[in-house]
Amino acid sequence: MSEITTEESLQVSTSLVTGVSEEQQPSNDNNPWNADTPVSYSEMWLGSEECIQYVQNKIAGEPIHWLTYAVKRYMASAVGLTAFTKPPRDYKCLILGANEGFVERSLRAHGFVGEIVASDIADKALKRAEAASQALGYTDITYVIADLNTATFKDKFDFIIAEGVLHHIEQIERCLEMLNQCLTDDGVMIAVEFVGPVRFQLPPEQVRWINAALAVVPKTFRPFPRDEEAYLPATAAENAVVYYVAPSEESIINFDPSEAICGPALKALLPEVFELVEKKGFGGTLLSYMTGHFDFKRSNHDEVARSWVKVLLQIEETLIQNGILDDEFVFYVLKKK
Repeated sequence: MSEITTEESLQVSTSLVTGVSEEQQPSNDNNPWNADTPVSYSEMWLGSEECIQYVQNKIAGEPIHWLTYAVKRYMASAVGLTAFTKPPRDYKCLILGANEGFVERSLRAHGFVGEIVASDIADKALKRAEAASQALGYTDITYVIADLNTATFKDKFDFIIAEGVLHHIEQIERCLEMLNQCLTDDGVMIAVEFVGPVRFQLPPEQVRWINAALAVVPKTFRPFPRDEEAYLPATAAENAVVYYVAPSEESIINFDPSEAICGPALKALLPEVFELVEKKGFGGTLLSYMTGHFDFKRSNHDEVARSWVKVLLQIEETLIQNGILDDEFVFYVLKKK
């Protein structure tokens, strides 16, 4: 593949997909993932080192990133860990929701030398991703602006990797059928996805469990004024004032009309459209909703805060293990049916 500069690639990349024309580029209006600067996750549950390690162990059984696990287990022949089944440069990988470019740069670092097509609807993020890749010398990655509601990729891929993007797709059945057709006969799709309620419209039981878990946490790690009772739990009166409330559907639409649009449908359709090879839930059922209610960032430098993250994780895992609540974030490995 010929070398393409950042400006050129984002102009010509539509040639790799159908359903998207130069005149009808996907809209990024009201897209919080396409801001002028990268989104920070430091205040969220996945900004906590303890939560990250928990997720890694749930997926890989050891403290390694899910992508490293996937490369070792499902992409080994493409990176030289096992015998090549074809010339290494002949392997092809499609990345969905590439955003700031972590996945494609990590694949190159892991030794994947085949063709990489990195796609996203977020053009600003893709420009930053391409610039970062080129700064590392990865000048052969193709960046494609694509709306997965309408786009169809023309090529066949040995690997498709989707991280946190499919739950944003309204036309999810059409999208999954298209991706199934994009896989080679022995291809693999790896998806790390949210499969929880549409637009976070949580059932009352789940909201009660979120607040019950928060109620055991000392006030110093919650949004209470600092006082002499910092390391005591809040009183009933205080908890009646400071507590989690599920967002309205309207507020989620105003934040991002595509956010959490198809979680339940995605959960049901993935094993229908694809052959399910591996499925591992990693929670998020309580903790993902605690941004602003628990100081996750503090847990990275405060051992007491870190210990309370462990308590929250244990509460969440106990609820899931006993069938009271379900995992809302899931790691999937899928093959063509």
